Amino acid sequence: MKSMNIAASGELIPRLSTHRNVVALDSTDFTDVAAVVITTADSRSGILALLKRTGFHLPVFMLADKPVSAPVGVTAVIGRSAQEWLELENAACRYEAELLPPFYDTLTQYIDMGNSTFACPGHQHGEFFKKHPAGRHFYDFFGENLFRADMCNADVKLGDLLIHEGSAKHAQKFAAKVFNADKTYFVLNGTSAANKVVTNALLTRGDLVLFDRNNHKSNHHGALIQAGATPVYLEAARNPFGFIGGIDAHCFDETYLRDQIRDVMPESADAPRPFRLAIIQLGTYDGTIYNARQVVDKIGHLCDYILFDSAWVGYEQFINMMADTSPLRLELNENDPGIFVTQSVHKQQAGFSQTSQIHKKDNHIRGQARFCPHKRLNNAFMLHASTSPFYPLFAALDINAKIHEGESGRRLWAECVALGIDARKAILARCKLLQPFIPLEVDGKPWQAYPTETIASNRRFFSFEPGAKWHGFEGYADDQYFVDPCKLLLTTPGIDADSGRYTEFGIPATILAHYLRENGIVPEKCDLNSILFLLTPAESEEKLARLVAMLAQFERHIEDDTPLADVLPTVFQKYPVRYRDYTLRELCQEMHNLYVSFDVKDLQKAMFRKESLPHVAMNPQDANSAFIRGDVELVRISEADGRIAAEGALPYPPGVLCVVPGEIWGGAAQRYFLALEEGINLLPGFSPELQGVYSETDADGIQRLYGYVLK
Repeated sequence: MKSMNIAASGELIPRLSTHRNVVALDSTDFTDVAAVVITTADSRSGILALLKRTGFHLPVFMLADKPVSAPVGVTAVIGRSAQEWLELENAACRYEAELLPPFYDTLTQYIDMGNSTFACPGHQHGEFFKKHPAGRHFYDFFGENLFRADMCNADVKLGDLLIHEGSAKHAQKFAAKVFNADKTYFVLNGTSAANKVVTNALLTRGDLVLFDRNNHKSNHHGALIQAGATPVYLEAARNPFGFIGGIDAHCFDETYLRDQIRDVMPESADAPRPFRLAIIQLGTYDGTIYNARQVVDKIGHLCDYILFDSAWVGYEQFINMMADTSPLRLELNENDPGIFVTQSVHKQQAGFSQTSQIHKKDNHIRGQARFCPHKRLNNAFMLHASTSPFYPLFAALDINAKIHEGESGRRLWAECVALGIDARKAILARCKLLQPFIPLEVDGKPWQAYPTETIASNRRFFSFEPGAKWHGFEGYADDQYFVDPCKLLLTTPGIDADSGRYTEFGIPATILAHYLRENGIVPEKCDLNSILFLLTPAESEEKLARLVAMLAQFERHIEDDTPLADVLPTVFQKYPVRYRDYTLRELCQEMHNLYVSFDVKDLQKAMFRKESLPHVAMNPQDANSAFIRGDVELVRISEADGRIAAEGALPYPPGVLCVVPGEIWGGAAQRYFLALEEGINLLPGFSPELQGVYSETDADGIQRLYGYVLK
């Protein structure tokens, strides 16, 4: 690895005796330096406090012409002797040696060895690619190190990623320490796989699983289709804007849950711990955060294990106002459930796409019959892991843990939260139509009137108070949920927050999302009258200022009723006849009218309410088996009423099943997909991605939605 820099006061740079490059203190963020040299005057300027806040634990030397005491935060005072310069160099070398986490450190050293390989992968450090012009372009684009880091396990120096030996094991142990887990497993094919690993290790046919209806489809796949467990569904909230909310408070009542068990497996209704596993979203896609302590206290005694699917969080324990909601920070005893936490590191932490991790926290039940030992979990792990892992993905997970270690992780997320608060304030100041999804007032004062540091330190500025009009969620209890400060959520016009009813004019969020993408800004997702932007420590003031400016510019286009050809040129050029002479407001009004005519907001809400969930006709595993055997037929959704679904149906994002295999088509779910079908035909260019439902063009040129049902 190339030697890191030394950072020094400008006046000291010409005086330092070192082979390393020396950079000025005011020209570095200290991520590229291995030691710092300051003057006596610098020590009183605030630089030591700044260095402490970084959490990097850099060695700091003070250069002085005469002996002085080292201030707090200074490693040593040095003069100009050769021995003292050597002391500086040794400290920098120690810092470099201790900086890199276990697997990544071993990987970089191995690459530097320059071994000749006759093993997989066949491109052999990229040499195969370089023998063709297209391959050369590919190689040059990604760079040499990526190809040298792509290797197989034929050489054991890097350890084994499947049975967790060597540096791979050390990396996962380090991550477990950082995230407060008993064991951690790195997963290289996403939290979709991580959820299947956990559910396949714990569940079998005949087991009861307490199942958040908001769960990602991967939990359905692992728990219900692959394992064949029997679900007891927990109804969940949707608000009129289209945001995904949490489970109703009453669903955590023991009497209620035992009554639900009697409907599906009466012989287990009075068992001490009827549920082998509960699967709960710790944070929904739209930033509704659960309190893990509350969940464990209310239902933990009914469950052997709880899986907190934390795909959309994972950083909560590094943010002061969120830390006590983290399942990995819980104090647990032998009567509590075992805890699994799955995290999509690639979503808002520092990881390549597909990087995920499983945290296991169950030493408190070790020795009990319900305990899931490592070998059993690893058996499921290997069912879903490739025997040819991509080492850079694993290394990214290792680095992610290092980044989050200690004060540096907490500082990075504190800065992210503050930037998000300031962005919301800027939107409130510059926009009238697009509004942050936060309380309008706190203790009688406007939300934005409070100092940023006050908002960042108190959860009540993000709390869903039961019955509050601004959020529109029903069924919540006090202190049950709050808005994730790292999800920048905005609402668009179209819903009266006080009544929850449609207004005369509305701006569907998908139109805003298209506009932003036209202008080089990519939101995470949108739905009905809501849009989501993910915030991470990668954000900057400049980046968020550009977003705010673009939101304000969109509002001006609405006010000016700009021609659609100027606002959404890509859509217009693709469908020039359909949108000839359209203005932006006309498009908004037509799509809003479609929502109103189908009452889409209430259909979306109803799909996740107990009274209107699709009726369960058979176990999802059996329905999937029928699909595999071909005992199915493809029918129009408009004609699917009363038929048993062979395949799960959902819009993506968010990837939450509206109809589960084995459930009967009809009711709110059927009407919802028919509303989508109408929109696909009426408003080309704005079609959603659908899974488990297929759009096919009929002879009359109309697109119809189809789904597989059992014969």
